[in-house]
Amino acid sequence: MSQSEAPIALDIDQLSVVFDTPDGSLSAVNDFSLAIRRGECVGVVGESGAGKSQSFLAVMGLLAANARVSGQARLGTEPLIDRDVAELNRFRGVKLSMIFQDPMTSLTPHMTVGEQIAESIIHHLGSSAEAARARALALLEQVQVTDAPRRLDQYPHELSGGMRQRVMIAIALACDPEVLIADEPTTALDVTIQAQILSLLATLKRERGMAMALITHDLGVVAGIADRVAVMYAGRVVELGTVHEVLKAPKHPYTAALLASMPRIDDSGTGPLPAIGGQPPNPRRLPAGCAFGPRCAKADALCRTDRPPLVGPGPGEGTRSVACHHPLQGTHHSREM
Repeated sequence: MSQSEAPIALDIDQLSVVFDTPDGSLSAVNDFSLAIRRGECVGVVGESGAGKSQSFLAVMGLLAANARVSGQARLGTEPLIDRDVAELNRFRGVKLSMIFQDPMTSLTPHMTVGEQIAESIIHHLGSSAEAARARALALLEQVQVTDAPRRLDQYPHELSGGMRQRVMIAIALACDPEVLIADEPTTALDVTIQAQILSLLATLKRERGMAMALITHDLGVVAGIADRVAVMYAGRVVELGTVHEVLKAPKHPYTAALLASMPRIDDSGTGPLPAIGGQPPNPRRLPAGCAFGPRCAKADALCRTDRPPLVGPGPGEGTRSVACHHPLQGTHHSREM
């Protein structure tokens, strides 16, 4: 079975998230739709505030109390939105797991590494303490933690940042989830450790056949591990396609601008990197038309009044979808934009 024929593990349909604040409603996610198949990694990229993390926190049922969520999300055939905590806990940590951005604040400081991994195994799988500890050790070895037997009885502050991130991955994998959400899993790690963590995630996805959503602001990270990429701007997906399609020839001006702002290995480095002019829109006052319009050189009167829908691929256009009235044509290299 090819990846495109694999069953859909996580299906998100027209998901929207609005936060009620003293200063008015804040629209964080707008009609976000994405399907991830078993064995597939989809990179979700965009600037800070684009709605990447909020989309998946909504799926996990982990948003703040002032959030209002509409739309649908399904884990296989099981609906996830508007379920109570007890129902969600049948899935969270078991079939659906998340690696959070900061392992130092996500790990419990007064519990040993072994206790934190075993806790999930005992709670969800009903294992004995002895069996859970044995599985915790096996998981630490699988995520390539050195001297794993000793690490079991250490506390988070005794580990390096890279080791703590590996422990977070071990906890997320403890109950063999069908879907793994990795939210900026290499934040604050040096380049060498970043590469090791990404290689580890790619191996685990392949070996376990998991579906994976990789949330990041770094297109370079996406290029190294993802099969497809969803580019978000102002709470919406503005471009979706295979990594090869999107990175070789972006069709949305925002995607092209993101690529242009990345350093290249063949660049002489003599000049400044291009920057995306202007600022992302205020989520309390989104423009009537295309949210990227005020920063886009191609914007015209239509862009200012009509929000472009996310349109699927036409004949010969592969799997690409793009939300733009004037999509780019041909191949666009990062220094041509």
